[in-house]
Amino acid sequence: MDRFLKLLPQAVANLPNPVRYRAENALTGFERAKTLLPIDREIASFRAITAAEEAASALIRSLQLRGYPGAERIDLKRHDHKAAVGFFLDAIRVEITNGGTLDVTVTLAVDPPKLTVSLPIRQFVRLDDDLQNLHVQFVDPLGWVGTKEGVEQAQYFDEAVKKVAQSRKVDKLLASLANSRNRILYAHDGGLPRSEATQHTIEQRERLAVLCIILSVAVLQVEHHQGAALQCLAGYLKVIRRADASTSMDSDS
Repeated sequence: MDRFLKLLPQAVANLPNPVRYRAENALTGFERAKTLLPIDREIASFRAITAAEEAASALIRSLQLRGYPGAERIDLKRHDHKAAVGFFLDAIRVEITNGGTLDVTVTLAVDPPKLTVSLPIRQFVRLDDDLQNLHVQFVDPLGWVGTKEGVEQAQYFDEAVKKVAQSRKVDKLLASLANSRNRILYAHDGGLPRSEATQHTIEQRERLAVLCIILSVAVLQVEHHQGAALQCLAGYLKVIRRADASTSMDSDS
């Protein structure tokens, strides 16, 4: 993993500029957040939040550059649209792992940026000792589509979204996530701004941001539309439509 992360900035430098600059700013933002943490927790937290948004923007722009249907409806100026990326990636993880773990082998090439994704077969079936390293490799890194018996494709991620949201309404949750920067920068009637950020929470955000950048590479490395990207984008668009509907209702009232 350490070697993978060391290669990532080199790969990012070879991405199209609309994705490259956002990804580079995200990686730099986390470095600065961790440097600032001991001396200014609030600004460190702000750095981490904006860095995570930049990584989300990089992924969104990669989908837009490849012309994925519906990606043009995502507004990079909307903080709730960007906050929804991390939220929905959590839902994807819940759906794919089903509460367990999934062993995935990912390798990264730098020039041109390219991901190779494979699954060790031993996690699915019992293998002889001499076949323990046998893998199945995807032709495209996102060349798969999830299915569930009795569940239509349009509802594939619905239960996972509910699990991640828990008892909270998705639109209210996204609005709260989008407004997190204000709570750590501005005083309120009850007192001064205060951040609860720690090294651990910043690194949690960073891991999610790195995943966004890795997925950007996966989207961009082929010209055609990949099954998993199409399926996940459709689920994500359902999520932000809730935020859009809530915003529209608030503006009308």
